[in-house]
Amino acid sequence: MKFRILVTAVALTALSACAQSSIQPMSQDTFKVATTAAPACGPNGARNVAFKTAAVEVIRRGGDKFVLVGDANNSNFWSGTHDQSMVVRVVQENSREASNALSARNQLGANWQEVLAKGAPTTCT
Repeated sequence: MKFRILVTAVALTALSACAQSSIQPMSQDTFKVATTAAPACGPNGARNVAFKTAAVEVIRRGGDKFVLVGDANNSNFWSGTHDQSMVVRVVQENSREASNALSARNQLGANWQEVLAKGAPTTCT
């Protein structure tokens, strides 16, 4: 019985896999998101965490519109972790680029306020 509980706990931990992101300011309107995710996340999970982290940071900076101006990823086959970097530029609502920019609120979904209150995601599920 204890073994079954242990296996279930390990499986649930793997499914909720941990991720960690950091924000590096690059200019007044640009920043870099660097995310490292556990092996269970895979590269897509790492990318999704980085993208949601970028959207949260755009709103924290008082904006809504943004464009990705850089993107890089790497999978460390020795440790199994997945790294994702994104360079994000916040776009002003009244600029020419606003019509083509992404909305941070739309990217986070209808419950964007709840997501914002929780902060950057730490799981890839």
